[in-house]
Amino acid sequence: MLMFWLTELWNKMMKVYVIGAGPGKIDFLSGYAAEVIAEADLLIATDRLYEKFKLLNKNSVACSLSNMQEQIQANRAVNSIAILASGDVGFYSISSTLKKVLTGCEVTWINGISSMQYLMAKMQIAYENIKTVSVHGREVSIIPAVCYNETVFVLTGGKYKAHDVIDELILSGLGKVTVTVGENLSDASERILTETAQNLKGIPFQDLSVMLIHNKNYVNASLLLKDGDFTRAKVPMTKEEVRNLSLSKLNILPGDVVYDIGAGTGSVSIAMARLACESYVYAIEKEEDAVALLLQNREKLGAYNLKAIHAAAPEGIFDLPAPDKVFVGGSNGNLEKIFEAVLEKNPQVKIVVNAITLETLNEACTCFEKIGAEPEIFCVNSAKSEKIGRYHIMKAQNPVYIISGEKDE
Repeated sequence: MLMFWLTELWNKMMKVYVIGAGPGKIDFLSGYAAEVIAEADLLIATDRLYEKFKLLNKNSVACSLSNMQEQIQANRAVNSIAILASGDVGFYSISSTLKKVLTGCEVTWINGISSMQYLMAKMQIAYENIKTVSVHGREVSIIPAVCYNETVFVLTGGKYKAHDVIDELILSGLGKVTVTVGENLSDASERILTETAQNLKGIPFQDLSVMLIHNKNYVNASLLLKDGDFTRAKVPMTKEEVRNLSLSKLNILPGDVVYDIGAGTGSVSIAMARLACESYVYAIEKEEDAVALLLQNREKLGAYNLKAIHAAAPEGIFDLPAPDKVFVGGSNGNLEKIFEAVLEKNPQVKIVVNAITLETLNEACTCFEKIGAEPEIFCVNSAKSEKIGRYHIMKAQNPVYIISGEKDE
C-alpha cells in the first residue's frame, strides 16, 4: 500500500517541505520556515505541534507519523505540503525516514533549533565535543557513552524517560556523575535541574525531556592498559603482550557484543570494554574471589559497560545476548560445549582461545575444525627485564598459544 500511494505522489512531483519545528515554539522558527508553512497547500503535524502551529496555515491537519501517508494520499491534488518535524531536521528526526519514502518528490529540508542547541544556549555551553545519544523509542543503553565521553547529550521519551536513565546510571555505578535534565523546553512549564544522578533519583520527568550528563572521571578508550593498572591479588591474569595480541585477533568494533569466558582479574574484559565502547562486554567467571576482583578493577578503571556473570560456562551464557566476538581465557574442560553454545547464538561469531598447555591447544584446534574454520595459531614467547642488584636479566614468561577463527559463511 505504501508503494501505491508513493507512485501516485511521484507522478505529480509534489513539493514536500520537511521543516524543523525547534522545541515547539513559533518564535524559534526562521522567517523562511514560517513563510513556507504559510504558503503550503497543506500543513501536516503531530498533535502536539499541530496545536502550536495551526495558526500559521488554515489548511492544517494533525496526525501520527503512521497515518501521514493516508493524509498525503487524501490530498494528492495539492501542489505543496509542509511537514513539521520536532527539533532540527538533521538531529534524530523523522526527516531521514521521510526522505526514504518520498524519493521522486521535490523534497526540501528546512532547519530548526534542536533541543540540544536550545539547552546548550541556556547553559552557555559549547557543544562541538559532546557525544549525542537518543534513547527515544530505541533499545539503547547510555552507559557505554557515559563511560568514555566527558559530556553526553541524551534524547529521552517513549518507554525510556529521563528518570529511567537516572536509575540506570545509579545501578551501573555511575551515581556520582552530574546530570542536567531539561523538561518541556521553551514552554511555560519549562524545568531545568542540575544535580548528581543519585540526588535526582525518584524525581519523575515527562516525555519531553533531554539530558546532559557530565562524567569528570570518564575514560579515554583509546589508551592501552598496562599490567600495573590492575589489582591482581592471587587471581590469574593474561599478561599485557598476550592480551594486546589476542585482542588484535578479535578485531573488536565499538558496537560489538563481546564475551570474556574465564575472565579472572578482568584484564582482558576491561581492555575489550574500551574497544567495545558503544556496547557491552560480558565477563563470565566461576570463581567468587575472581569476580570480586574483577568488579574492583571495573570500578577502578571506569569500565561500567562491563557486566560480570558469576557462573561457569557454558551455563552462564545461555541468557546473554548473541555475541559478535568471544575470548576464551579459561574453559575448565568445557571448550567444545562453549563453542556449541556461542555458535548457536551467532553462527558467524569470531572466537579467540588462549592456551598454555598442548592439550588445550589440541582441543581448540579440534573445535575450530569441527565448525569448518581453519584456525590461525600463534605461539607467543616473551621475556621481561628484572633487576638483580646492579644488573638486569631477562625473565622468560610461559609460552602462550593464541588460536583464532570463525566459521566460513
